[in-house]
Amino acid sequence: MPIKKSDIFLIPNILTLLRLILLPFIFFFLLKDTHTDFVIAVILMAIVFFSDVFDGYLARKLNQMSDLGKVLDPVVDKIAIFCFCLYVIFYKGFPVWAFLLILTKDITALLGAFYLIKTKKTIPSPNRWGKYTVFVMGIVLFLYIIELDFWKEIALEIGIILVVITILTYTISFVRAIHRKRL
Repeated sequence: MPIKKSDIFLIPNILTLLRLILLPFIFFFLLKDTHTDFVIAVILMAIVFFSDVFDGYLARKLNQMSDLGKVLDPVVDKIAIFCFCLYVIFYKGFPVWAFLLILTKDITALLGAFYLIKTKKTIPSPNRWGKYTVFVMGIVLFLYIIELDFWKEIALEIGIILVVITILTYTISFVRAIHRKRL
């Protein structure tokens, strides 16, 4: 289970780090509040969004799945979602209750993963519901940023349903993982 330093140079992990590096630039351009800066921010958000989808595909296609990627990708996803949530709460009217639900999911997932890494010496892989949730919440946050009012509400409802499903599936997986070696 040791993470190899050389894994940082795998293409999927480089893409994940690129997503993290682009975040401050996105917010820099969003906060400047001019049309040109907004367009640059949207382009950078699209790069972040599609690189998140693409890095997992490349990891499987190039056989570059790594323990570092299993840790780094979901952590960067959580950082990005957290930052975008804060932005849309303060500037675009995103509901605080939805943010708190997302935060609960992410903290629960991180604590569960940390526990499994420490006690079971295994790095849990994200499940498909978690991936769907990140994908849909990325769309939700994007719709809030570009202010497509009708679509953002529908997407938020779908996103919240996925957050709840993800919390339930992660909880079930966590309980199963804890009991797996005891039997």
